[in-house]
Amino acid sequence: MKNQENIHAADSTGEINAVGTEVQPSGAQVVPESGLLNPGEKVFTVILFLTGAFFFYQALTLWNSMPQPRASSAAALPIFTSGIWTLLSLVAIIENIRKKTSLSKHKSIAEKLREGVAYVFPKEVMVIIGGVVLYCALLFFGVNFFIVSSLFLYGSICYLRRRGWIINIILTAIFMGFIYVVFTMLFNVVFP
Repeated sequence: MKNQENIHAADSTGEINAVGTEVQPSGAQVVPESGLLNPGEKVFTVILFLTGAFFFYQALTLWNSMPQPRASSAAALPIFTSGIWTLLSLVAIIENIRKKTSLSKHKSIAEKLREGVAYVFPKEVMVIIGGVVLYCALLFFGVNFFIVSSLFLYGSICYLRRRGWIINIILTAIFMGFIYVVFTMLFNVVFP
């Protein structure tokens, strides 16, 4: 075990951030091998549970609105999937209650929140979220779908890959061509 730790330390070229996870030069974070949960993992399981419970309630409402609900009716699959979702997320919450996170060493809730948000929303994620918000706003104000989608896709690929702008143009053209052929020509979808 001691030799494996030394090998891991010798192979590692990254730095350790404030949360205790290793950050590689590419920006990817490595999960600590000590068995700790990632920051935000406990909160995420609670969010999954609440979302699953909401969809389970909606599925039950659909089931009750049917004149003769049966196991083969349209409401059966939503009840089954949302029920499994809710049940498994509850199991995950129960399993995570006793586990520690790398944020457990922080005393105040504010420190835990700050470090957890910094881990869950690194710079790359925030830039893409900002791009999605801008994309949706431009579509809302009536800018052509193909223009906005092409710009968003090209910008996202360039930001995340950070090399080869010509290949990024080619990839964007291929993706947009595929969307046009499949949805506009094949399925007759009218885009804004």
